Amino acid sequence: MKKELILLTLLTLCWTTIEAQNLKFGKPTDEEMQMTVYEQDPEAEAVVLCQLTNVNYTMDMMDFLVDYEVKTRIKILKEEGKEYANITIPYIFNSNEDFMQETFENFKATAYNLENGKVKKTKIGLEKIYNERIDEDNMVAKIAIPQVKAGTVIEYEYKLHSNVYYHIHDWYASAEIPVAYANYRLEIPIVFIYNVEYSGLQQLQNTVTAGALLYKASSDGMANQKKCQTNIYNCTGRNLKGLKKDDYVWNVRDYFTKITAELQRINFAGESRDMRKTWEQVDEVLFEHPDFGHHLYKHSKYRDELAASGISEINDLKEKVTATFKFLRQRLAWDGEYELAIKSASEIVKKGNGSNADLNMMLINMLGDVGVKAYPVVMSTRRHGRLPQTYPTLNKLNTFIVGVPYGSTWLYIDASSTYGYLNVLPPNLYTDKARIIQKGKPGQWVDLQKIGEAKTIMTVKAELSPSGEMKGELQALHTGNAAEKIRKLFVKAADSTAYIADRASYYGIKIDQCNMEGHRDFVPNLTETVSFTRQGETTGDLIYINPFIEVPIRENPFTEKERLLPVEIPYKQTFNTTVQLTLPEGWKLEEMPQNIRVTSEDKSISGHILYESTDERIVSITYQFRLSKVTYDNNQYQMLRQLFELFANRSKDMLVIKKK
Repeated sequence: MKKELILLTLLTLCWTTIEAQNLKFGKPTDEEMQMTVYEQDPEAEAVVLCQLTNVNYTMDMMDFLVDYEVKTRIKILKEEGKEYANITIPYIFNSNEDFMQETFENFKATAYNLENGKVKKTKIGLEKIYNERIDEDNMVAKIAIPQVKAGTVIEYEYKLHSNVYYHIHDWYASAEIPVAYANYRLEIPIVFIYNVEYSGLQQLQNTVTAGALLYKASSDGMANQKKCQTNIYNCTGRNLKGLKKDDYVWNVRDYFTKITAELQRINFAGESRDMRKTWEQVDEVLFEHPDFGHHLYKHSKYRDELAASGISEINDLKEKVTATFKFLRQRLAWDGEYELAIKSASEIVKKGNGSNADLNMMLINMLGDVGVKAYPVVMSTRRHGRLPQTYPTLNKLNTFIVGVPYGSTWLYIDASSTYGYLNVLPPNLYTDKARIIQKGKPGQWVDLQKIGEAKTIMTVKAELSPSGEMKGELQALHTGNAAEKIRKLFVKAADSTAYIADRASYYGIKIDQCNMEGHRDFVPNLTETVSFTRQGETTGDLIYINPFIEVPIRENPFTEKERLLPVEIPYKQTFNTTVQLTLPEGWKLEEMPQNIRVTSEDKSISGHILYESTDERIVSITYQFRLSKVTYDNNQYQMLRQLFELFANRSKDMLVIKKK
């Protein structure tokens, strides 16, 4: 009987249903307070129990305002979930623009905890908000709700009063943690023609109905009230799955279920005004902006030094761009930040460092000084999120790189590409939608994912001793992001000895000698020549040895059975290795792994592992793997998981050598 009561209690605490959703704020239910697990996702660290957002316009004569009312309740289920008590709220506030200001009203937050069977409340108000400026237009409010632990229910609510009547903030129904219930009510006067879009991986229940808004047409009082028709959008999400960050999704918010509203036109008082932007208009704003376009095409602070350097006399364009970039990096360092706005050149030179944008603008001007035309390539980085597909916006851009025309194609470079080369960028910059802007010419869209690739070509020649020791030499040529990755590892190691020790551990070998070229330079290739030994396993008259020093897939990163998110890989990859192993005299190959050849249905993944023994004492192996695209829909996940698992497992194959 006691066990049955315990089981019944546990089932109650799991809170298995949200049919009777608690929409009242200020008093969580007993079920919410006692809940320990969210059944739809037992591993969840926290869950959004209820999220209510109401957005509507108010009109007073010719003034339009937008009011946001937001209420949120979250249950913290595990200690790791305490981070969801740190609230961030973006808003617009430009102190220099009268109609670019949003203000908070009625903010309050409460943490509810069960202590000795009673609910204890900890309240905070508006005074606990910390405001941080992002740029000249945008701020973020940060609030840390106190007294939060596993078991806490937190509630917060606020009103945002906005005179930015032509802009409505995006609304997100889903999050990194599951959302049990979310409702969004948006009421828009018909004088504003909005394109309202629903996007994301999970479905909402949506309705659109007609409403009305009363407003004063003049200052003469109630007699002059008029009625304006409205459209009311009501959207509800239930049991939305949490979309967790991982190494194979660039920005998880790209896939949250959300609603965006973009203003197309205003029809009021007999006038019609088109509010739609074009990317050409965004380009023009950038060119005219004092923190961007006004810095373009000036002479650099290093003009005289460049003239004396002889760089302008170099005929090969790639060599000239490379020499100019090296010149820049010898004088200025990247401070680790990606930005779009530019600081003054004098300030950067004085400090000796700057953001990628600061250094890139300096590079554009320096290239101009040596006779090379270069242009900004604006983008939203992968981690910042994809640009909207349906409407142009300056607000979503967050940095730029440098583009140089090169025949019928382009060369790309960025100040943060410390370990790369021309067209070799950090993965964060390989966005699928970047825009080359040139004054007086139409902007040009480019897909930078196409240029990113890691290539490794490796040969291994080794001999096996009767004691099971494999001794030989590895020669490798790394290009693109493969070279960038190794340079980064080399620089981060304490010294060359530490680097060699790290590589020996990674390869599973003892390195007797290591020679490298291109590991310190801004060059296209990096080469390694490594003398090594590896000890196999010996049992009686048998030797077991894994012949692979380097493989492209050591472990399968795709271990979850199902995946809602797509898979996004940093860059394309090509790996080729050839191994020639000479067996000891008087020994023979007893067992050789089976050959495999694999090609995915869409032909984006291909590879093989082939074993051959043409001579009694020589075993030759070729291992090839190619990954020619970087994004895979979730319906391709099982294929991807199986292929990676296959190559990971086969990379561990052992040769079995037997004494005759």
